Amino acid sequence: MIISVTGELFVFETQVLPGREELEEFFRELGEHDVLEIRLQSGDGVKVCHVTKKTLEYQMGFVNLAIPMGEDSFQRAADLCPRDFVMPVVDGDGNCVNLVRKVWSSYSHVYQYEGQVDVSFLNRYDRLALVRMNEYSVELFRRAIPLWKGREVLLVGDGWRDFARVLPGQPHVQVTILDRLEEWEAVRKEAASEGQRFLSVVEGIAENEGNGRYESGLLYYDEVMTLTFLFSHVTHPGTRNPGEKFFVIDGSFSLEGMFAIWMKTFTAARYALARGYAPVFAIVSSDRNMYSDHPGDDIWNKFFLQPGGYTMEEVEESSYVAHSPNMNLMNTVRYIMDQVSAGRDMVWPEGIWNSRVKEYIESRQKRFLPHPQETLGVLVRGTDYVHNPLPNHPRHATVDQVLEKISQVEGQWKFQWIYLATEDADICEAMKETYGDRLLCTDQERYQVKPRQLLVELHKEKQEGKGFRLGAEYLCSVSLLARCSFLIASGPCGALGEALRQNGGQYREVFVFGN
Repeated sequence: MIISVTGELFVFETQVLPGREELEEFFRELGEHDVLEIRLQSGDGVKVCHVTKKTLEYQMGFVNLAIPMGEDSFQRAADLCPRDFVMPVVDGDGNCVNLVRKVWSSYSHVYQYEGQVDVSFLNRYDRLALVRMNEYSVELFRRAIPLWKGREVLLVGDGWRDFARVLPGQPHVQVTILDRLEEWEAVRKEAASEGQRFLSVVEGIAENEGNGRYESGLLYYDEVMTLTFLFSHVTHPGTRNPGEKFFVIDGSFSLEGMFAIWMKTFTAARYALARGYAPVFAIVSSDRNMYSDHPGDDIWNKFFLQPGGYTMEEVEESSYVAHSPNMNLMNTVRYIMDQVSAGRDMVWPEGIWNSRVKEYIESRQKRFLPHPQETLGVLVRGTDYVHNPLPNHPRHATVDQVLEKISQVEGQWKFQWIYLATEDADICEAMKETYGDRLLCTDQERYQVKPRQLLVELHKEKQEGKGFRLGAEYLCSVSLLARCSFLIASGPCGALGEALRQNGGQYREVFVFGN
């Protein structure tokens, strides 16, 4: 994402290009967003180049980094600017009117609009504030506002007045520019007191939080861009299925386990279904994930089938294919999507798992869960959930608390065996010491992590076939848990949700810590 930043542009006219040591000394006292414009005079005229702390750090050549001011300035910067680099935007006279920088964003934007620009979410609001001028606020103004049914858009922050003259006019809505954030905050407070349908879009990174921010009329740009441009990138690779619109779901998942990925992508799939698309999955952008064996590895295809009975080969020869942006969706966007897709679900003619996973699970039930009707299933999350909990993740009970709970129910619930699902080696060992031969568990690999060490860090080294083994072990562990007659879980998580889904309400007794 390209954002506007506060910095200084210094102009240095010379006939001799300064050396790197001299430039490094010059930048020693400057800020990270400051830019030096060198105007090198020679007999052939003036050659302009720009130097920043980043160009010196990476020992880049001295080139002209300036972006001409226009409605596509941020798009040009997005195409040219490396992450964390600063570039100047200049007017027709060569004067710097803005400094921009590329920062990380959970949304991946493709400037392609053959598909649908979906303003159905924005149409819930009469007034809209685009706070701070950046790549996404400009793109929303250019592409979404012409289709929006609201009555007023507020452009908030420095820079909009100079930039507004190169942006397209919006004759059907009132455009109001507010230079200071304090003015917007006053308008937002007044709108809330009057019960107006007013949405403010601001810069920020979404986390797995509650819905308070959304309910107060505040969303991040990544969230609004996802909802607006979800179906805009369309290709026509072939001629098959002329009456069908496919939506191919991808995402960049690094820390997520199997059911966290499942939860996020299934939300998007149901939403696409509600919008008239046939969802399919090709998760090929998660190279850092533990289930990926190599760059571009499809971590969906190695475990699951496609809904609707389609194959990816068939989709890749079809006449209309929409491509998702990053579908690593946090709570707020999932909540909004679930509102639209309530009651919708996908059809799996041959089941969700592929034949390889099915065979893996069935072969292990015979070995590790021979008497499910007489077995208590116990799910205890360790590793990241205990030692390095991620922001807004639920706290889970300790193994000692789980052991105490088992002792409490043992005389009431009629079970003989205890099946343990855990990825934590220490938890497994503690349970074995307590229950001995009564304890059942699969032969999956289990781990120990240290404080500030995430589980994913143990799987940085890629090895062909390892991704399938890790995923199949996890799917098997949870599937056997779902076949038990009783359940105790250390807290809410994706594995618990999947065990309850697969069990279909057949557990005789269930206890979940934290519920």
